[in-house]
Amino acid sequence: MCLSLAENVIVTGANNRSPMLDKSNYSSWASRMLLYIKGKPNGKLLIDFVLNGPFQFGTVLEPETENTPATVRPQTYTNLTDEKKLRESVNITATNIVLQGLPQDIYNLVNHNEHAKQIWDRVKLLIQGSELSLQERESKLYADFDM
Repeated sequence: MCLSLAENVIVTGANNRSPMLDKSNYSSWASRMLLYIKGKPNGKLLIDFVLNGPFQFGTVLEPETENTPATVRPQTYTNLTDEKKLRESVNITATNIVLQGLPQDIYNLVNHNEHAKQIWDRVKLLIQGSELSLQERESKLYADFDM
């Protein structure tokens, strides 16, 4: 018996692909996506970035020297500790995971956002707005059917 690619993926239980968004069932996708993310390495950090926003670099105080006064400047990636570099890489991973779970039409609407939280919130707004219109269309169909 020869199985199709989709059937092979189901049989093997592939978990290396994030759940694809079904526009008619956002809440189910959101919960499955959060469970998928939680199962990844650094899952708690990933969830934090998706729900609460990206890691902020912060600032660095440049000490006063003979020629220059003390100044505060933005921290750069090269000045980060190993822990903060991990947080920054996890931030990028969270964004990629969320983007992979989107169909092409939704992806095209949100791919300009740089952070997982921005994308997550935008998708929620887009889909919840369409769910309302789906309910309205369903009501209209019932009304038309009754006539």
